[in-house]
Amino acid sequence: MPYLPSAGAPRAAASTSPVLLHARGLSATLDDGRCLYADLDLLLTEGPVALVGGNGSGKSTLLRQLAGDLPPGAGRVETRAHVHWLSQHCGPTPARVVDVLGEGDRIDALRRLLAGAGDAADVACVDEAWSLESDLRAALDAAGLGALGLDDAADACSGGERQQLRLLAAIRAPAPVLLLDEPSTFLDGEASRRWRDALLARPGATLVVTHDAAWLAATPRIVELRDGALHWTEGNLEVWRAQREARRRCEAQALAQARVARDRSSRDAAHMRERLDRRSARGRQVGRSENQSPLLLDHRADRADHSRGRAQAGLARQRDAADLAVRDAYVAMERLDTPEFVDAAALALPAGRQVLAFEGAHPCATSPRRALDWSCSGPVRIGLTGRNGSGKSTLLRAIAGRGGLAHGEVAAHVPVQSLDQHLAALSDEAAACDWLGQRMPDVAAADIATRLALLGLAGARARQPLGSLSGGERMRVAVAAAAWAMPAAPLLLLDEPASHLDFDSVEAMTSLLRAWPGALLVVSHDPAVLDALALTHRLHLDAEALVLE
Repeated sequence: MPYLPSAGAPRAAASTSPVLLHARGLSATLDDGRCLYADLDLLLTEGPVALVGGNGSGKSTLLRQLAGDLPPGAGRVETRAHVHWLSQHCGPTPARVVDVLGEGDRIDALRRLLAGAGDAADVACVDEAWSLESDLRAALDAAGLGALGLDDAADACSGGERQQLRLLAAIRAPAPVLLLDEPSTFLDGEASRRWRDALLARPGATLVVTHDAAWLAATPRIVELRDGALHWTEGNLEVWRAQREARRRCEAQALAQARVARDRSSRDAAHMRERLDRRSARGRQVGRSENQSPLLLDHRADRADHSRGRAQAGLARQRDAADLAVRDAYVAMERLDTPEFVDAAALALPAGRQVLAFEGAHPCATSPRRALDWSCSGPVRIGLTGRNGSGKSTLLRAIAGRGGLAHGEVAAHVPVQSLDQHLAALSDEAAACDWLGQRMPDVAAADIATRLALLGLAGARARQPLGSLSGGERMRVAVAAAAWAMPAAPLLLLDEPASHLDFDSVEAMTSLLRAWPGALLVVSHDPAVLDALALTHRLHLDAEALVLE
């Protein structure tokens, strides 16, 4: 079992607060044999801690081990408290809103008892929570979800609304330890701030896996999972970033020094070869001029060849060592290259080419207060914002031709490539290389492998089922696939493309999208992402209006 009873008092924590969770000697290895970490220790005490790290570094795996969803390898997890885990992937959507809140069984039991049809099992299930239904109703109202009914179908809720229901279940849970994996995913800015403040102020220990700058700025301690080890920062995002930049400067300096040493070694080797060649030439000339016997000349030639061979082998070892030092310094640098487009010329849009046309458009309101009448042409960059449940994803589906609007019409006049916030197009069973190969039949397998390597998915990792990749790795593949689509689609629709991405991946993605030669329409609750894309237009959507700002 992954949970073990605590044997005596655990090792003292960095703070004076009691230890609520102690993980010892955890290890995790992927199916392809890559070791994520080994002999990892972690102490959680009262207060919030943010866990960061590159996509695929093992953050979600670590949370699953702490939650007891995965075995801890050769280690163990000790806790005297209940742990509540909010996973990154919520799995199949429960039937009702109350089921997402985790209270479906108790509400059903309570209703049977109040109707006079319950039994002893129902009494035990309710456990004195006779006001549960009104309590849940009040909690929904306080969370800004008052429009939802407990018996409403959960799959009719927006992604942001479902995420808020999951967060409400987490904050209500009687668990001194919360493990939250990307909790701000799909949330609009206002909802994200509200839930951040509530969860980070909650009593107990809270470990949050996030790359959301607003959450990290409010978190007093950050721990980074990097190179299979945990690295602690006593401070928020600003302190962590300063440390990261200092480390990267050191890494760049080490690479520059290794390259200087390699160049010096190459020059020294060239000079040494010249000396050896001159010495060999002098030896042959002396042998001919002194009229020595052939046997003696052969012996001297063998000795010279042997000595020359030893010297050349030494030079080769020095050169290889210098090359290895450069490679090691390069590998140690934190970077993620930006993937290139398959056919930039085919994606380019002339300024006069019409892209989108809106006529009295609103995705959800049948009688909107303000509908949108607008058209745009050329390589526009459009940002779409709005609260959770306002209809942003519905509007994107209508633009892609996969649904209609409640009012008016919208039409795309160029081919469209879309990426939805749930990555529905990705197959959990297919490997990344095979999935991309099916979408890019005219591109050689070797070229696809090279492109995946640029995304940080090299070798066996590219042959792993997509379902086994981290959320950030899956998002990288999906964004790149949309950018590499064959035939080329000049209008790219992106719904929360920064979800699950680490900081370096977000920078690579925004760099790719800034260079996109076609048109973009991006839904994002992250102002920094929208600002980085150099938008030409902004649309804002609410329950009664779709407006051009």
